[in-house]
Amino acid sequence: MNTIVQPTVAKDRIVFLDILRGFALVGILFANILSWSGLKFLPFSDFIALGNFESDTFYYQLLKFFVDTKFYTIFSVLFGVGFYMQLSKQRDNSGFVKMYFRRLFLLLIIGLLHSFIWSGDILTLYALMGMVLLIIRDVPGKRLLPLALLLYFFPVLLDIIYMYSFSASLPVKEATALKVYPDMSPTEVVSGFRSSHFIAVLKTNFHNLVWRWYDFIPTGRPFKVLGLFLLGSYLYHIQFFTKHALKWKYLFIFVVLGFGFTGLAILMDSHIASFSRTWNDILDRLVHEIGQVSLSLAYICILAKLVERFSKFFAFQWLKNYGRMSLTSYLGHTFFGILVFYPIIAFGYFGMLTLETTFWIAWAILIVQILISNLWFLAFKFGPVEWLWRCATYKTWIPIRNLKS
Repeated sequence: MNTIVQPTVAKDRIVFLDILRGFALVGILFANILSWSGLKFLPFSDFIALGNFESDTFYYQLLKFFVDTKFYTIFSVLFGVGFYMQLSKQRDNSGFVKMYFRRLFLLLIIGLLHSFIWSGDILTLYALMGMVLLIIRDVPGKRLLPLALLLYFFPVLLDIIYMYSFSASLPVKEATALKVYPDMSPTEVVSGFRSSHFIAVLKTNFHNLVWRWYDFIPTGRPFKVLGLFLLGSYLYHIQFFTKHALKWKYLFIFVVLGFGFTGLAILMDSHIASFSRTWNDILDRLVHEIGQVSLSLAYICILAKLVERFSKFFAFQWLKNYGRMSLTSYLGHTFFGILVFYPIIAFGYFGMLTLETTFWIAWAILIVQILISNLWFLAFKFGPVEWLWRCATYKTWIPIRNLKS
């Protein structure tokens, strides 16, 4: 049977997933603003010279505990949910694979263009791992969880192999900034992004992009992302988001595991972006990975209970619309980040503001984006980038105007 693949209509959406997607975007903004602001690359001596070091250290620890890696985990899980939702509706349609591959190829193009201006792009990796997900789409539902966990924790096994092969012989990089490179000093990185010359900024960004993809080797992120995609598929398969996430026992289990293992990882000072050299490093990584996925699931359960209890709360409506245009909002993070911090566009505050001030800017960006998204959906049915992506995927112009407006 080969019928025309139709786009998902509004009535088929699960409202909680849009709210959760909006919630994930909030955390992603706060995690990524460390890069746009320049604080991630700023030498510690310059960081201290900003004059708010004690408070900034406290805020950074809060960021590491509650935000870092947790919200991209939720975002990745939701990608798997979206895939499984479409697959379950189109499983008998031979045109689905071709349509979804085209959708992923277009996402790959968007991601590559995004990478051109910001090295921290995640869309490129999502598109590539989505193609792998498409290849293994026939994995039975009961095997989704074991395969998801195998892939998610596979980097730990790889790290053991690295430890016994070459990692011990690698030079140790002196931590002179939150992010250091072996071929470029923090001062040079900051100088590159502070440049008023477009080419200089692009060259610095390309340098960071190359090393970001190199860092996928020690972090094993491609395996983790694919594992999280499958985890999302499994959770949707068992109706986790509409049923099990509302159960107190799961909230309790994931809160205990998430807070416990994340706190332990902070105390152990895990460095998951580096190659492990000892068994203690391996243990650090394992503890971090358990805390990362557990705390992310705890957030999902907590939000599900709150939405159930306060379903009419205005903030959830705002988050829902923010999540409905998640691709536009995600790309908008970069636009506003570059606008505020890079001299080549406007204000040029790169590496000049404290973390506390930077967080206030993140809140301002968030408020502006939420206002835009809620005003947008008064007149339109899809976010602007989502609409273009959808039209290109189905090779037809889809009406965007909200007929109720």
